[in-house]
Amino acid sequence: MYNTEIKTIRTSANISNIRQATSKQGKVTMKKRGKMTMKKIGLLALSAMFLMSGTAFAAGKEVVNYWSRHGSSDVAIMQKMVGEFNASHPGIDVKLQFLTWGGAYYGKVRSSILAGNPPQIFDVAAYAPPMFRNNVESFSAEELAKLGINLSNFVPSAWKAVEYKGRYYGTVNAILPLGLYYNTDMFKKAGLDPSKPPRNLKEFLEYAKKLTVDTNGDGKIDQWGFMLRNNFVPTPWIWESILVQSGGSILNKDLTKATFNTKAGIDALNLMLNFSRKYKIAPSTLADTTTAFVAKKVAMVISGPWDIAGYKGKKMAFGTAPMPQFGTQKPAAWSSLDIYFFPKGLRKDAKKWKATMTFAAWAAGPGGGKYYAQMFLPSLLSVLNGPVMKDPYMSGFAREATSGGIYFPQAHKAMQEIYAAIWSNLQGAFAGKMTAEEALSLAEEQTNRILAR
Repeated sequence: MYNTEIKTIRTSANISNIRQATSKQGKVTMKKRGKMTMKKIGLLALSAMFLMSGTAFAAGKEVVNYWSRHGSSDVAIMQKMVGEFNASHPGIDVKLQFLTWGGAYYGKVRSSILAGNPPQIFDVAAYAPPMFRNNVESFSAEELAKLGINLSNFVPSAWKAVEYKGRYYGTVNAILPLGLYYNTDMFKKAGLDPSKPPRNLKEFLEYAKKLTVDTNGDGKIDQWGFMLRNNFVPTPWIWESILVQSGGSILNKDLTKATFNTKAGIDALNLMLNFSRKYKIAPSTLADTTTAFVAKKVAMVISGPWDIAGYKGKKMAFGTAPMPQFGTQKPAAWSSLDIYFFPKGLRKDAKKWKATMTFAAWAAGPGGGKYYAQMFLPSLLSVLNGPVMKDPYMSGFAREATSGGIYFPQAHKAMQEIYAAIWSNLQGAFAGKMTAEEALSLAEEQTNRILAR
């Protein structure tokens, strides 16, 4: 964009000089010949047009429109990423536009596809592929390799999540798992070793009790050991993680029926309710955990790597670790993905396709990986096992991802709506309006209605 503006200014300057020359020539001619002929005026106008078209042609670039759902601290990083690519690829101009995350974003993408004017790239989360499979391009492993994307260089499970009937839908740039954030100064003050964060429920409860403190002796808790957030991101995903840790799932394998209203699901929700009611390590209501963590009102919270950039700018010492195993069978932390989709039919425009895939391959590789490493976990193994594993903040999430301690949500076209139904009823349980059994029974009923449509 910057280069285009400079050339536009230069073009304007050329036109101005031509006009000045025309004016001077006109005055001289008027003195000598009385008037300038229309033929000469036409020739000068044609000359100006030639200069303009020549400059525009030199400045011509293949434009790639990219819509993103990311926001907050990610914006500046992604702008730098796109800026570096554009600077190093003078024939391509990637135009990045940020839209509001959530249902409104996916709705606008769908509308643009139906209207026949979608962007060349739009990014989606791990549960979104079924929404767009019929509307986006897919690849074989061989086709990806020809583009410079060799699947053996990436986290296998990440690409497995976008595979359907032997084809890969989109390209995978990053992994976004849940993990544990903890205040290292609070750990030290409570006699806990910051290099040994809790790994299971037993250790977690022991740590959280020591970290729950009435600092001024007025009978009110001033520092909580743990806290759950009053938001869709990530409280229902924490509940789902505990469900999966105990062998459960949101839906059956055929994705036709809800399977979470079970002992594993009820136990998971009761555990979250009991962090406050029984164990007294969390406040009685859901809260803004981000603000509380920065204000040093809570020692431990569970969230994703998207919070790191915001926390690093604050005056606080913190660490990260894999999400503890609260469930009974295995470690498992909910994780999303950052996926690029390309609208179906884009291949027909050879130049546009080449420009788009040049950027997509660059973003998935080391060039984009160094930027994704500042926000999430790059799916490229060389970056993930290298600088990311050495990063004091990202390393906790990286250890989790490389040890097999993450899973990706089941891919159903209505998954976002299903999550909304579950979250609505979880909120009722946290507010004390219904029991865990009642909340999950209602959520199950609503989910099955959604699946039956």
